[in-house]
Amino acid sequence: MTDLIEVRDLKKDYVNGEIITSVLHGLSFKIPKGQFVAIMGPSGSGKSTLMHILGFLDTPTGGKYFFGRHDVSTLTEEQLAYMRAEHIGFIFQAFNLLPKTSVFENVMLALLYSDINKQDRKQRALEAIETVGLGHRVHNLSNQLSGGERQRVAIARAIVTRPTVIFADEPTGNLDSKSGKQIMDTLAELNETKGHTIVLVTHETYTAAYAERILRMQDGRLLKDEKVVNRRFPGDGTELLK
Repeated sequence: MTDLIEVRDLKKDYVNGEIITSVLHGLSFKIPKGQFVAIMGPSGSGKSTLMHILGFLDTPTGGKYFFGRHDVSTLTEEQLAYMRAEHIGFIFQAFNLLPKTSVFENVMLALLYSDINKQDRKQRALEAIETVGLGHRVHNLSNQLSGGERQRVAIARAIVTRPTVIFADEPTGNLDSKSGKQIMDTLAELNETKGHTIVLVTHETYTAAYAERILRMQDGRLLKDEKVVNRRFPGDGTELLK
C-alpha cells in the first residue's frame, strides 16, 4: 500500500511566556492509504494533539510531516486550509452539529465553500446520509435525534466531501454501549467497503480493536506500534464495552 501519512521525529511544544511545555517527543511512523489505525493512550498522552497536527489544525515545532507527496511544513496557511477542506473529514466526541438545523442542512454545511454545483451538493448530502442509515431522518432537526443518530450525522458530514482520511476523536465517548457499537460498525464499514483511511483516537480497548493497527502513546512518546490480532468487524458481539 502507498503511504498516505509519514511523520519523522515529530515534536510539539507549547510556549507560555518563559514556560515551555513539550507535548510530543519525536514521533516517527507511517500510515498507508486505506488503513484503519487507532491511536491509544491515557489522558495527557498527546494523542489529540497528534491528531490535530495530522489533520492540519495545528503545526509541529520540530520534525517532518508528509501527507502524500506534500511536505506539510512548506505549505502556507491558505494551502493548509485547502488540504484540510479537500482531504480531511473530522468526527468529534461532541458531535458539533447545529441544534435547530435539519440533518440535511448540517451535512450540506460541509460543502458550503466547495466548487460543486448546488444540485450535486444536494445529491452528495443525500448519499452520505443514506450511507450512515439515516435516510428516514433527513428532515429531522439534529436536536430531535438520539446521541447515536447525531454522531452518525457527524459521520455523514465528514464523508460528504469524499475525504482522503477520516479522523475520529473519541467518537463513542458520549454514547451508550449499543450506540457506540453502531458508530464503530459504521466506521469499519466505511473502511472496508469505501476504502477510507481512518485514524481513530481512543482510550478504549474495545473500540481500538476495530482497527488493523494500534499506535500506543504515553507522555508524548510512541511506546508500541502493533498489529491488532483479534480484530473486530461490523456485527461482532452485541455491545461496545467501555
